[in-house]
Amino acid sequence: MNETMLIKLGILLVGFTYAGFLPFAVKRSIQLIDFDLKKYTLSFLSNKRLYGKTYVQGYKRLLFATAILNYLFFWLLSLFYDLGENERFMQQINYSFACLTLLAFVPHNIYPYSRKRLVPSLQRLFHNLLAFIVFFTLPVLIVMFQTAILPDLHFLGVSGLVIIGGVVFITLISVLLNGINGVTEMLFINGISIWSIFVTIMTFIR
Repeated sequence: MNETMLIKLGILLVGFTYAGFLPFAVKRSIQLIDFDLKKYTLSFLSNKRLYGKTYVQGYKRLLFATAILNYLFFWLLSLFYDLGENERFMQQINYSFACLTLLAFVPHNIYPYSRKRLVPSLQRLFHNLLAFIVFFTLPVLIVMFQTAILPDLHFLGVSGLVIIGGVVFITLISVLLNGINGVTEMLFINGISIWSIFVTIMTFIR
């Protein structure tokens, strides 16, 4: 078995795991507790006061595993499509991994912003900023990948851009209508999963 086939098998394995792992784990978790997606963001799962230490640890592991899968998936894509010399794209892979990892280890809290509670307030602010950055950096990473392959692979490039564009559009509409909540986050997560499955299949059949 040659190197190209090994990379394609790696993309197939990691791609489908990456696409299904986070949505399945989140849906499984919220089924076990009284969690209102219309009211709370998924960050509340990392709140020890609300759901206890077990869920906090599970949330950390979930996000960290997602960060690793995210890194592996895009790294394998960079190998297959020969994007190693695209410094901006490779740096964006590292940024995305770093942001997801930091988000995993900065717990959420529900204390109101207050000078009297400076440390919890800063922690909450940092967590929310990281969550926003993650929502921003991941689509940027995908767009950078799509535009990098567009000159040589028109169909995959254009189709991928249409899918991620649709994901971003639907997410923004949900934010405008419902604010940032669990429903919006799940729309975003499921949209990224659809893109991942599409790219995985198209890569494997090449």
